[in-house]
Amino acid sequence: MSDASESTAGNFSVTKPGKSSATEFLAAFNQIEAFLRDSLDARKSDSFTWMVRQLVKRNRLTRSQSDALHSFADLRNAISHGEYHDGHPIADPRPDVVDEIGRLRDVLLAAPTVLGVLKQDRIVRFSPATGVTEVLSAIREHGYAQFPVYDTDGYHRLLTARTVARWVAHDLADNGRLDAGTVADILRFAEPQDRAVLASRTTTVPEMLELLGTRDSRGQLPDAVIVTEHGKRDQLPLIIVVAADIPALLDAVEF
Repeated sequence: MSDASESTAGNFSVTKPGKSSATEFLAAFNQIEAFLRDSLDARKSDSFTWMVRQLVKRNRLTRSQSDALHSFADLRNAISHGEYHDGHPIADPRPDVVDEIGRLRDVLLAAPTVLGVLKQDRIVRFSPATGVTEVLSAIREHGYAQFPVYDTDGYHRLLTARTVARWVAHDLADNGRLDAGTVADILRFAEPQDRAVLASRTTTVPEMLELLGTRDSRGQLPDAVIVTEHGKRDQLPLIIVVAADIPALLDAVEF
């Protein structure tokens, strides 16, 4: 072996006595494990890999995060059950592995908020009394497929392109003309799956991915998540998050 400070073999490097990268790796791993356990309110008997699988099912972890965490768990076991000398493991993780788990820890423990990742120049919302021509103009101008509808009490319903299409199909079938005059008329053709959920401005990217991926009792995903100051119906939207935003959200939590 050369006199260099380390030589790599798999995920390990053999180091001279002194500061151990294993200690840094285990500290980061323990922080991640505590975060997962707290996120799930898990029992002490619940394994690390079980917790990872549960958060994957909830869309709180990406596939790349899950794969990395399973690999880190194997490495943690190898370090914990390996040979020690003077209280230190004789084999340490490579520096790049320590850096990688540190980056993942930072992403998980200090996840960015949705408002810090997504920007929306203009939020188009309607009232039940809004005219049909304004709705059609907004669809043509902005290309949006979901519009929040607010009445005097706050958030009322979500107007989707599907609902508009149903209205057009039914209204034209009567006499070949579009007779509906307001958003309220169009909303008569809304169905239960045309829905949004509310979230607060502090919602993180992993939490938003979970909301977008959570099905209701009918097995339907939400069309949109409306972010308000505190996630209350009587607060105006700060941003509207839809499925098309998922790639940008995933990019924000890669490490």
